[in-house]
Formats: sequence, C-alpha cells, structure tokens
Amino acid sequence: MTPPTTAAAPPLPTDRLERALAAWLPWQRWYAGKGRALNGVRLVRSAPVPLPDNRQDLRGYVLVLRAEFADGGADHFQTVVALAGTVPDAAAGHVIAALDDLVVYEAVADPVLLRALFRLVAGRQRSGDLAGTSEPAPDSARFATHPVGDCRPLGVEQSNTSVVVDDRYLVKFFRRLHPGVNPDLEVQRALLAHGSGRAAPVYGAVEGSLGDAPVTLAVIQRFLPGAPDGWSVVTRALEQGATGDLLTEAHRMGRTVARVHTALADAFGTVELTPPRLAALAAEMRRQLAEARTAVPELDPLAGDLTDAFDAVAALPGGATAQRIHGDLHLGQLLRGDAGWVVIDFEGEPALPIPERTVPHSPLRDVAGMLRSFDYAADLAVRPGPAGDPAQPPPSARAQDAFCRGYAAQAGTDPRDQRPLLHACVLHKAVYETLYEARHRPALRHVPLRALARMLGRT
Repeated sequence: MTPPTTAAAPPLPTDRLERALAAWLPWQRWYAGKGRALNGVRLVRSAPVPLPDNRQDLRGYVLVLRAEFADGGADHFQTVVALAGTVPDAAAGHVIAALDDLVVYEAVADPVLLRALFRLVAGRQRSGDLAGTSEPAPDSARFATHPVGDCRPLGVEQSNTSVVVDDRYLVKFFRRLHPGVNPDLEVQRALLAHGSGRAAPVYGAVEGSLGDAPVTLAVIQRFLPGAPDGWSVVTRALEQGATGDLLTEAHRMGRTVARVHTALADAFGTVELTPPRLAALAAEMRRQLAEARTAVPELDPLAGDLTDAFDAVAALPGGATAQRIHGDLHLGQLLRGDAGWVVIDFEGEPALPIPERTVPHSPLRDVAGMLRSFDYAADLAVRPGPAGDPAQPPPSARAQDAFCRGYAAQAGTDPRDQRPLLHACVLHKAVYETLYEARHRPALRHVPLRALARMLGRT
C-alpha cells in the first residue's frame, strides 16, 4: 500500500467549524436526527484528501461528525468538505461557513476531490485515517486510470448521497455511520467473488475508523446509464395496460432475486429456522405491530387478525432455512441493464447497527418486499380507460404470481410453498409501511391499510 504525497496543511479551526456544522447539519436531506433537539456537533475525525501539488489553493477533508442530542443520544455522520478562497459555481448552494479568508463548502461532487478519492482506491493508498481498497471487478484496469470529469449527484436518495461520475461510475457516500464494514460493501464483495452477475460490479471503497472499529465511508461501483428501475418499468406497464410485458419482467425479476439469494447462501451460509428462531420472529412481528398502532390507530380493528397470523409463525415446526438477505428489497432496488435485471443497495436499514443488519433471515422477507411493491405500484399507477375483466385477477396479483414462478424456476422451490410464513412476512411488511407512511407521507397511509384489509378478507 503506497502512501500518497500530501503537503502538510494548517489545522482546521475546529471550534468555529463545529458551530457552523451544527447550524448546517439539520437542514441536510440525509440528516437522520430530524425531530430531535441537537445540542451540538463534535468533529471526531478530519482526514485530509490527498490533492495534487498544483492545487495549493484547495484543501479537502473527509469529516466524521458526532451529533449530540438533548435526549442524551448521539449519531455519527460523514461529510466531505473543501476549503478554498472562492467557491466554484457548482458548489454555490453548498457553502457551510466562511472562516477568515477561506470558504468551507460541501464537496462530495467536486471533481478534484473525487479524482483524488479514485486514486486512493485504485492505488490502495492511505491518507491519514483514510484507506482505499480495490476489488477485482471485470474492468478494474480501466477504472484505475479513469480521469474523473463530469460529476453530478444522483439526487434521489434520502439516507446517503450518490454521485455519478462520467455516466460510468457511482460513488456512494454513507452519511450516517455505524462501526463495522457496511453490508452494501460486504455483500457486493461476496457476490463479486461468487460470480452471481446480478449486482453492479464494485470497484472499491474508502474506509476509515470509528473508535476502535473500521467504518465504510464510500463505495465506488458501476453506474448503469439509462437503466430503468423496477418501479418505473412496472408502473409504466400498468398504466399502458401492457400486461404481457408486466408478467415477463416480473418473472425475470423473480429469477434474478433467486440467483442473488443462492449466491448469498453460498457466500455466508445458512441456518435452520428452528422453533425458537420462529418464536423470536413472531415476537418481532408483534412488536412492530404494537409500535405501528401507536401512530396508526386505524390498525386497531385489524390487530386481532394480524396477531393470529404472526402467532401462526411461532407455531410452525421449523425446518426452513435463514440466510443473509437484501433486507430492504422492493422494485426500486432492481435496475434493468443490458444483460438483464441487477439488484442494488444491499445496505439494509441505515438506522440499525450493522450487527442487526447481518442477522440471517428467511429469504421470504425479500420476497414479501417484492410482492408488496407490485401491489403498491398497482395502487399508485394511473390507469386511464375502462377497468379490466373482473373475472381475471388484477394485474398486480398476476405479476406477483409471475414473480414467484420465476423465483421457483431458478431456486427450485416456490416461495408460496411456505404459505403461513410468507403470508405473515407480507402482512408484517405492510404493517411497517403504515408506520413509514404515517411518519413521512401521511397522504399515502391508506395504501398499506387498504392492502392489509384486503389480505385479511375485510372490506
């Protein structure tokens, strides 16, 4: 590992920068502390980004911040900043503070800093607390010599920030940090090693430390320009009444998800879903229901039937398997590339500690996420014209069937063969959706509520 050459930089004005960051942080889209009173921000890491010697006018840092809340809790966040005498036009809306004769601005999409991070990763270099690691992706030699040019934030994420580089690479910065290797990097490394071909190739990562543990700061992977996601493909087919296209794509998605599950089982192994594990799963489902009912009282009339479905999980005899799964799978997590569907974003729930995101689960959790996503798309799609044949199942149900058949064709077993567990997983997912919508999109809370009533045989 060859260290880059960096000129010594004067120390950061920590006190003033921390005050500026405390005012700036709560306004960021990815900030996970909304609704909690912020006492202050502490700068716990400031790793210099190694810039070329001819850029003496610019300094770059990867900052790790500790946000301390009035309730006694704390979270760690990441940002990349530049200090310069003037602000580039592209960064005009991202100024954090003016310190003496320098301006501090967020620079996750700054070509100069991204070019330096590319070099760090390709050369497996270190710079202070930063370490670049590279992976043997199919065209890693081209990545190692790529001259970073056009950089633009993807602009669709809530919890992270992804930057598209030259319509070829995607740099994902993890904003909320947890100790440990991020599952998005760990899983993609495993899929690359096992040759699943159903994930976008990962070229490497920028890693650091949080306390005594490693932390993943960013990953660089292949970008698929123009690749539509599953949500747009399915909603377009629904709106156009293209049922044949819908069923074909749903079947292909099922095969893709099954291939990913097989690769994950090979990479990380499986465990048996014993009766104690099933009892713990049922308890988790009941806990989620209790939490959701506090925010969504409309769940109260359904609570008895939901509890019965979750209790049925605890009564199962065991024998099924659990393994590493995606953990947050839905139509938006699949992209249709030239070679077929690929699965993206293996991070799991960003709010959870990493050990909780790596616990083995039934693959039916991912299947349930996909089945609910087809149903969501059907509920939200605009379908002009007359209604379809009432004697036929609705298009969403036929898409769900096609997905399960595709999964079975690849995996050898149909998810519906474990009907009580799959039914409970789908209901559990819909209960989570009611809580999410109540907190973030109240106008859509009726969508999962209506689905729950439908699945439970209520009007």
